[in-house]
Amino acid sequence: MADTPDGIGDLTPGELRAIEVFELAGFEVELLETPEPPVSVPLVRRHGHVA
Repeated sequence: MADTPDGIGDLTPGELRAIEVFELAGFEVELLETPEPPVSVPLVRRHGHVA
């Protein structure tokens, strides 16, 4: 399909249905890029007791 927006293949069936509902209600739907997930930094556990 030539008019298929980029990224639409990554959407779940529920997300596609939601877009359809908004479009049928007259809203203009725009797909935004998904941001990169945040980087997880492991905590360093020190052995020993705190006085």
